[in-house]
Amino acid sequence: MRKNRLKLSLDILLTVAFLLLMDPRSFYGLVFHEWAGLIICVFFIFHLLLDWLFVKAVTLRFFRRLPVRTRINYILDVVLLIAMSMIVWSGLPIARIIDFSWLGFSRDGTQFWRLMHTSMSMVGLVVIGIHLGLHWNWVVVRFRRNHRTV
Repeated sequence: MRKNRLKLSLDILLTVAFLLLMDPRSFYGLVFHEWAGLIICVFFIFHLLLDWLFVKAVTLRFFRRLPVRTRINYILDVVLLIAMSMIVWSGLPIARIIDFSWLGFSRDGTQFWRLMHTSMSMVGLVVIGIHLGLHWNWVVVRFRRNHRTV
């Protein structure tokens, strides 16, 4: 029960933060965009760790018999992991507030990194939407249970 509340809270936080990060000029500007982008990465990893038993079990049985919905969720999770990794990685060389020059990124490829950052953000947004839609019943049930216990 506590784990489900934590997961729901984390899901809401991640979704809202991701939406706020979609436009670096909105909300609190680039300072928020860059720092929150790094912080959301930590929460995303925490989210994966909360579902680690699912990830491990499905990984071990992926090429065996699995329900179609489980396989789709797993594939979406992998795509989202790749997209989030690429969003963070491509954000490092184009960052203006946080100095990542020590990583050796060249300013020559700024357009490439910016295109990758934007493209992967759009992929992430679509996958999050699909992920939310596939888990909508779970979300509704959690909200109803949390509302009754308040």
